[in-house]
Amino acid sequence: MRKFLPLITLLAVGCAAPPQVPPAAAPPSARAAQSLPHEAWDIVSSRLEVRVYRDGPMLQLGHNHVITSDAIDGVIELRDPRPQSGFTLELPLASLVVDDPAARAGAGAEFAAPVPEKDRAGTVRNMLGPAVLDAARQAVLHLTADGISGGPVEYVARVRVGLRGEERVIDVPLALSFEGDRLRIHASARLHHADLGLVPFSVALGALRVRDDIEVDCRLEARRAT
Repeated sequence: MRKFLPLITLLAVGCAAPPQVPPAAAPPSARAAQSLPHEAWDIVSSRLEVRVYRDGPMLQLGHNHVITSDAIDGVIELRDPRPQSGFTLELPLASLVVDDPAARAGAGAEFAAPVPEKDRAGTVRNMLGPAVLDAARQAVLHLTADGISGGPVEYVARVRVGLRGEERVIDVPLALSFEGDRLRIHASARLHHADLGLVPFSVALGALRVRDDIEVDCRLEARRAT
């Protein structure tokens, strides 16, 4: 999902200069898109679910984990044309819940084993600590999309992720639909820790660690702002 612009190959010195061709019109920039007329929608409910898996030679000593939150807030801005739409979202890291029993029950057989309370508390401590999310440095995860591609239902959003005092850009597939006066968005992706500037947590010299890939599922419901 991370695409980099190709390097421009330089022409050798001494070659004849080609005829001048007027450059093609560039698409509106993110700043220009923000100035287009838009319709604002406020987030009224959210559900984030992240599934992380154990790995390593001693994986039997660890657990797979389900991390959830219902605290995403922000605004979605719909523009015409639709690809110039965007959103600004925030997730307080303190809202993340590790291994809620109901969430584990709905996550499948790989999460069927119960997790002792002391292990849940230890996972929260490690997750929010400096080795992973570093919530003391930045307590809120920021998600900003300046534009999307595709449509009319399935899109890919180019999202700037602000975490640990740094910013990464990732592509996120999402589906958009309207139901009555509500806008619903469903995003689902398999990411790697490096996509977010993270390193998988490990102990015992990596004998027990978190698997590199993580599964993210997010559902948002928004209402037209008044």
